[in-house]
Amino acid sequence: MARRNSAYQHHSAATRILIVLFGATAVFWGASVLPQLWRYAALERIANHIIAGEPFKTKVLAELAPVAEAVEEERLCNPDRVRAAAIVRLRLFEAALAGDDEEAIDPRIESLQGSTRRALSCLPSDSFLWVVLYWVDVNRNGYRPEDLEYLRMSYTLGANEGWVALKRNRLALAIFDQLPWKVGEMAVAEFANLLNSGFEAEVADILIGPGWKVRDRLLIKLKDVRESYRRDFAKALYHGGYDVTVPGIKLPDPRPWD
Repeated sequence: MARRNSAYQHHSAATRILIVLFGATAVFWGASVLPQLWRYAALERIANHIIAGEPFKTKVLAELAPVAEAVEEERLCNPDRVRAAAIVRLRLFEAALAGDDEEAIDPRIESLQGSTRRALSCLPSDSFLWVVLYWVDVNRNGYRPEDLEYLRMSYTLGANEGWVALKRNRLALAIFDQLPWKVGEMAVAEFANLLNSGFEAEVADILIGPGWKVRDRLLIKLKDVRESYRRDFAKALYHGGYDVTVPGIKLPDPRPWD
């Protein structure tokens, strides 16, 4: 009986030790791992808001730079994280360009280029990342014919979000004369698809900007776009002072100053 009690006490002591060890491990894990997971979640959440077009102060994004760096240095690739890191890096670089912050431009474009290449090694089928890589290389080295391969890859892989196509279409139409025929045709079709997705104001801005030189080719492609979108598109151009012929849409009476 004494032996049985002794064995029971020994077993109970061992169980308590295991419970204590397990609890200590859980506390250590929670203290060391959970905060990092929360930071990763914040990185992904803000990246999603950026995609949705929401503005963020540069200070808020700069605070996420160390988190992005930690993601980029991970041995195992997490697709959502590396993409989020590249998106935040992109917005930081855009902020430096918009603010003409010369001291920040070079380090941020270098970080963006590295982040994008890291993300592509994890997500080679992501059309957005190929667009970013093209844009980064053009900003860093100037236009080079070999960079067109990045645009071609993006178009070949397709766009899964309207905001990707909006960025890409501007870049493609800006160098339309240099595009391979197939890529040029995809850019023209993309222009019409953007309008058919309800981006009337954005597409009008593209037309009068990088698309102006090839406006006739772009406008012809709009004949199959929903009529309400074509009408709003024509109105946006008209009120901006541009008289163009949008297929199937009759423009208002001439302006008094015409």
